[in-house]
Amino acid sequence: MTVFNNQGFTLIEMLVSFSIYCMLASFLPYIFSIILNMNHVANRTQQLEFELFISQLNTELQSCDYVEVKNGKLYMQSVGELVTYEKYGPYIRRLVQFQGHEIVLQNINSVEFKQNQKSISILVIGNNNVVYEDQLFPFLQVVGGP
Repeated sequence: MTVFNNQGFTLIEMLVSFSIYCMLASFLPYIFSIILNMNHVANRTQQLEFELFISQLNTELQSCDYVEVKNGKLYMQSVGELVTYEKYGPYIRRLVQFQGHEIVLQNINSVEFKQNQKSISILVIGNNNVVYEDQLFPFLQVVGGP
């Protein structure tokens, strides 16, 4: 009568499980590099969104007839339409004739519009506490600046 010991692993089972473990372990450096680069991609995306926002705002600013910063909001009038840019939660939104809800920039902590006689300054602090700042020069003279 032959007695088999079923309490242990065979050599083949150990080699198969060890090879699976080695394959999974070989992917760990790639996974860590992807996780570390995700933060960099998020910061770069925020920068690109800000640049796009400034580009769109500058295009609209060049064609407007009236510009004013009042109560933390940017007002521009062009072709009889009043366009407003304001902070709305973690967003900057664009309103036309005080209607609509177009998100032009997201994931921000604060925004500050400043004006002087020749320019409009925009200071945005993102959720990652990175400061984005730009200065726009419209063709017309800014109303109400110091």
